Amino acid sequence: MLPSAPGKAPSGIPRRSVIAAGIAGAVCGAFPRLASATTAIHFPTEAANRRFSVLYEGDRIGSHTILYSPATRETVITTAIHLLVKTAFITIYAFSHQSEEIWRQGRLASLRSETEEDGESLRVEGKETPQGFRVVSKGRPFIASAATLTSNSLWTPSVLEQETVIDAQHGGIIGISSRKFADEEVTVAGRHVPATRYTFITPYLAGSIWYDRDNLWVHGEFEHDGTSIHYLLDR
Repeated sequence: MLPSAPGKAPSGIPRRSVIAAGIAGAVCGAFPRLASATTAIHFPTEAANRRFSVLYEGDRIGSHTILYSPATRETVITTAIHLLVKTAFITIYAFSHQSEEIWRQGRLASLRSETEEDGESLRVEGKETPQGFRVVSKGRPFIASAATLTSNSLWTPSVLEQETVIDAQHGGIIGISSRKFADEEVTVAGRHVPATRYTFITPYLAGSIWYDRDNLWVHGEFEHDGTSIHYLLDR
Protein backbone atom coordinates (compact mmCIF):
# COMPACT_ATOMS: atom_id res chain seq x y z
CA MET A 1 0.00 0.00 0.00
CA LEU A 2 0.96 3.66 -0.34
CA PRO A 3 1.02 6.09 2.57
CA SER A 4 -1.84 8.58 2.61
CA ALA A 5 0.63 11.38 3.26
CA PRO A 6 4.19 11.70 4.62
CA GLY A 7 4.22 10.90 8.31
CA LYS A 8 0.67 9.52 8.35
CA ALA A 9 -0.62 5.98 8.46
CA PRO A 10 -0.82 4.13 5.11
CA SER A 11 -4.07 4.49 3.19
CA GLY A 12 -6.15 1.49 2.10
CA ILE A 13 -5.00 1.46 -1.51
CA PRO A 14 -4.85 -2.13 -2.79
CA ARG A 15 -1.25 -2.94 -3.68
CA ARG A 16 -2.24 -4.10 -7.17
CA SER A 17 -3.71 -0.69 -7.90
CA VAL A 18 -0.27 0.85 -7.54
CA ILE A 19 1.56 -1.39 -9.95
CA ALA A 20 -1.31 -1.39 -12.41
CA ALA A 21 -0.06 2.03 -13.44
CA GLY A 22 2.68 0.18 -15.30
CA ILE A 23 1.02 -3.20 -15.80
CA ALA A 24 -2.48 -2.32 -16.87
CA GLY A 25 -5.39 -4.72 -16.77
CA ALA A 26 -8.88 -3.45 -17.60
CA VAL A 27 -12.64 -3.93 -17.43
CA CYS A 28 -14.94 -3.51 -20.39
CA GLY A 29 -17.82 -1.07 -20.62
CA ALA A 30 -16.67 1.77 -18.36
CA PHE A 31 -15.88 4.11 -21.25
CA PRO A 32 -17.30 4.15 -24.80
CA ARG A 33 -15.34 1.65 -26.88
CA LEU A 34 -13.17 2.81 -29.72
CA ALA A 35 -14.83 1.94 -33.00
CA SER A 36 -11.99 -0.36 -34.05
CA ALA A 37 -8.30 -1.03 -33.50
CA THR A 38 -7.08 1.27 -36.22
CA THR A 39 -3.58 2.08 -34.95
CA ALA A 40 -0.95 -0.24 -36.39
CA ILE A 41 1.39 -1.84 -33.88
CA HIS A 42 4.48 0.34 -33.86
CA PHE A 43 7.84 -1.27 -33.05
CA PRO A 44 10.29 1.48 -32.06
CA THR A 45 14.04 1.35 -32.54
CA GLU A 46 16.61 1.47 -29.76
CA ALA A 47 16.50 5.28 -30.00
CA ALA A 48 12.97 5.12 -28.56
CA ASN A 49 13.89 3.41 -25.29
CA ARG A 50 11.70 4.70 -22.45
CA ARG A 51 12.55 5.39 -18.82
CA PHE A 52 9.88 6.88 -16.57
CA SER A 53 10.13 8.12 -13.02
CA VAL A 54 7.08 7.07 -10.99
CA LEU A 55 5.91 9.80 -8.61
CA TYR A 56 3.45 9.69 -5.72
CA GLU A 57 2.50 13.02 -4.12
CA GLY A 58 5.54 14.56 -5.80
CA ASP A 59 8.00 12.01 -4.42
CA ARG A 60 9.82 9.56 -6.67
CA ILE A 61 8.94 6.01 -5.63
CA GLY A 62 10.50 4.09 -8.53
CA SER A 63 10.95 3.67 -12.25
CA HIS A 64 9.47 1.95 -15.29
CA THR A 65 11.88 1.17 -18.11
CA ILE A 66 11.20 -0.24 -21.59
CA LEU A 67 14.08 -1.30 -23.83
CA TYR A 68 13.93 -2.39 -27.47
CA SER A 69 16.43 -4.66 -29.21
CA PRO A 70 15.49 -5.01 -32.88
CA ALA A 71 17.03 -7.85 -34.85
CA THR A 72 16.67 -8.97 -38.46
CA ARG A 73 13.43 -10.89 -38.01
CA GLU A 74 12.39 -10.15 -34.45
CA THR A 75 12.11 -7.45 -31.80
CA VAL A 76 12.95 -8.09 -28.15
CA ILE A 77 11.16 -5.80 -25.70
CA THR A 78 12.15 -5.85 -22.03
CA THR A 79 10.18 -4.17 -19.27
CA ALA A 80 11.51 -3.44 -15.78
CA ILE A 81 9.46 -1.84 -13.00
CA HIS A 82 10.80 -1.15 -9.51
CA LEU A 83 8.74 0.56 -6.80
CA LEU A 84 9.63 1.15 -3.18
CA VAL A 85 7.69 3.17 -0.62
CA LYS A 86 9.15 3.88 2.80
CA THR A 87 8.08 5.90 5.81
CA ALA A 88 10.27 6.50 8.84
CA PHE A 89 12.81 4.07 7.31
CA ILE A 90 10.19 1.30 7.23
CA THR A 91 9.27 -0.31 3.91
CA ILE A 92 5.55 0.11 3.27
CA TYR A 93 5.44 -1.32 -0.23
CA ALA A 94 7.96 -3.09 -2.48
CA PHE A 95 7.43 -4.26 -6.03
CA SER A 96 9.70 -5.56 -8.78
CA HIS A 97 8.64 -6.79 -12.21
CA GLN A 98 10.79 -7.85 -15.17
CA SER A 99 9.63 -9.29 -18.45
CA GLU A 100 10.93 -10.15 -21.90
CA GLU A 101 8.74 -10.31 -24.99
CA ILE A 102 9.94 -11.52 -28.39
CA TRP A 103 7.96 -10.35 -31.40
CA ARG A 104 8.28 -11.84 -34.89
CA GLN A 105 6.56 -10.47 -37.97
CA GLY A 106 4.21 -8.35 -35.89
CA ARG A 107 3.12 -11.18 -33.56
CA LEU A 108 4.04 -12.09 -30.01
CA ALA A 109 6.30 -15.15 -30.14
CA SER A 110 7.23 -15.55 -26.48
CA LEU A 111 6.75 -14.00 -23.05
CA ARG A 112 8.65 -14.49 -19.81
CA SER A 113 8.02 -12.46 -16.67
CA GLU A 114 8.93 -12.55 -12.99
CA THR A 115 7.29 -10.45 -10.30
CA GLU A 116 8.06 -9.92 -6.62
CA GLU A 117 5.39 -8.09 -4.67
CA ASP A 118 5.73 -7.79 -0.89
CA GLY A 119 7.34 -11.22 -0.68
CA GLU A 120 5.02 -12.96 -3.15
CA SER A 121 6.60 -14.42 -6.29
CA LEU A 122 4.77 -14.66 -9.60
CA ARG A 123 5.96 -16.11 -12.89
CA VAL A 124 4.33 -16.07 -16.33
CA GLU A 125 5.60 -17.82 -19.47
CA GLY A 126 4.08 -18.02 -22.92
CA LYS A 127 4.92 -18.98 -26.48
CA GLU A 128 3.25 -19.18 -29.85
CA THR A 129 1.82 -22.56 -30.90
CA PRO A 130 -0.23 -23.74 -33.91
CA GLN A 131 -3.35 -23.40 -31.71
CA GLY A 132 -2.59 -19.85 -30.54
CA PHE A 133 -0.46 -18.21 -27.83
CA ARG A 134 -0.11 -20.63 -24.88
CA VAL A 135 0.36 -19.08 -21.42
CA VAL A 136 1.44 -20.84 -18.22
CA SER A 137 1.25 -19.25 -14.77
CA LYS A 138 0.05 -20.23 -11.28
CA GLY A 139 -3.36 -20.92 -12.76
CA ARG A 140 -3.89 -23.65 -15.31
CA PRO A 141 -2.49 -23.10 -18.86
CA PHE A 142 -4.67 -21.37 -21.42
CA ILE A 143 -4.58 -20.47 -25.11
CA ALA A 144 -4.95 -16.82 -26.14
CA SER A 145 -5.43 -15.40 -29.61
CA ALA A 146 -2.41 -15.64 -31.88
CA ALA A 147 -2.71 -11.87 -32.44
CA THR A 148 -2.58 -11.06 -28.73
CA LEU A 149 -0.86 -8.21 -26.90
CA THR A 150 0.08 -8.12 -23.23
CA SER A 151 -0.64 -5.69 -20.42
CA ASN A 152 3.01 -4.59 -20.75
CA SER A 153 2.35 -3.38 -24.30
CA LEU A 154 1.84 0.25 -23.28
CA TRP A 155 4.67 1.06 -25.69
CA THR A 156 2.01 1.10 -28.44
CA PRO A 157 -1.41 2.81 -28.41
CA SER A 158 -2.75 -0.31 -30.09
CA VAL A 159 -2.97 -1.93 -26.64
CA LEU A 160 -5.78 0.50 -25.78
CA GLU A 161 -7.70 -0.50 -28.88
CA GLN A 162 -7.93 -4.18 -27.93
CA GLU A 163 -10.83 -5.90 -26.21
CA THR A 164 -8.57 -8.31 -24.29
CA VAL A 165 -4.86 -8.73 -23.50
CA ILE A 166 -2.73 -11.15 -21.49
CA ASP A 167 -2.00 -10.05 -17.93
CA ALA A 168 1.81 -10.15 -17.95
CA GLN A 169 1.95 -10.13 -14.16
CA HIS A 170 -0.66 -12.75 -13.18
CA GLY A 171 -1.22 -14.68 -16.39
CA GLY A 172 -4.94 -14.25 -17.00
CA ILE A 173 -6.91 -12.70 -19.84
CA ILE A 174 -8.20 -9.21 -19.02
CA GLY A 175 -10.38 -6.72 -20.87
CA ILE A 176 -9.72 -3.10 -21.80
CA SER A 177 -12.05 -0.14 -22.02
CA SER A 178 -10.68 3.18 -23.29
CA ARG A 179 -11.47 6.44 -25.00
CA LYS A 180 -9.34 8.47 -27.41
CA PHE A 181 -9.18 12.28 -27.30
CA ALA A 182 -7.89 14.98 -29.63
CA ASP A 183 -4.24 16.02 -29.53
CA GLU A 184 -3.05 18.33 -26.76
CA GLU A 185 0.31 19.50 -25.45
CA VAL A 186 2.11 17.83 -22.56
CA THR A 187 5.42 18.74 -20.98
CA VAL A 188 8.13 16.14 -21.59
CA ALA A 189 11.63 16.76 -20.23
CA GLY A 190 10.96 20.51 -20.18
CA ARG A 191 9.55 20.62 -23.71
CA HIS A 192 5.96 21.08 -24.90
CA VAL A 193 5.08 18.06 -27.05
CA PRO A 194 1.86 17.48 -29.05
CA ALA A 195 0.38 14.17 -27.91
CA THR A 196 -2.81 12.12 -28.13
CA ARG A 197 -4.50 11.34 -24.83
CA TYR A 198 -6.32 8.09 -24.03
CA THR A 199 -8.38 7.51 -20.89
CA PHE A 200 -8.89 3.98 -19.63
CA ILE A 201 -10.24 2.07 -16.67
CA THR A 202 -8.99 -1.20 -15.21
CA PRO A 203 -9.76 -3.57 -12.33
CA TYR A 204 -6.96 -1.77 -10.48
CA LEU A 205 -7.22 1.92 -11.39
CA ALA A 206 -8.33 4.50 -13.95
CA GLY A 207 -6.08 6.94 -15.74
CA SER A 208 -4.78 8.74 -18.77
CA ILE A 209 -1.85 7.97 -21.04
CA TRP A 210 -0.34 10.13 -23.78
CA TYR A 211 1.44 9.16 -27.03
CA ASP A 212 3.34 11.57 -29.27
CA ARG A 213 3.02 11.86 -33.05
CA ASP A 214 5.42 8.93 -33.47
CA ASN A 215 3.07 6.78 -31.32
CA LEU A 216 5.60 6.70 -28.47
CA TRP A 217 4.43 6.72 -24.86
CA VAL A 218 5.45 10.07 -23.32
CA HIS A 219 3.35 10.63 -20.19
CA GLY A 220 0.95 8.96 -17.76
CA GLU A 221 -1.39 9.96 -14.94
CA PHE A 222 -3.20 7.26 -12.97
CA GLU A 223 -5.72 7.45 -10.14
CA HIS A 224 -7.27 5.17 -7.54
CA ASP A 225 -9.50 6.26 -4.66
CA GLY A 226 -8.43 9.86 -5.19
CA THR A 227 -4.72 9.00 -5.13
CA SER A 228 -2.65 10.14 -8.12
CA ILE A 229 0.44 8.46 -9.54
CA HIS A 230 2.40 10.26 -12.26
CA TYR A 231 4.78 8.91 -14.89
CA LEU A 232 7.39 11.45 -15.99
CA LEU A 233 9.60 10.57 -18.96
CA ASP A 234 13.30 10.77 -18.08
CA ARG A 235 14.56 10.12 -21.60
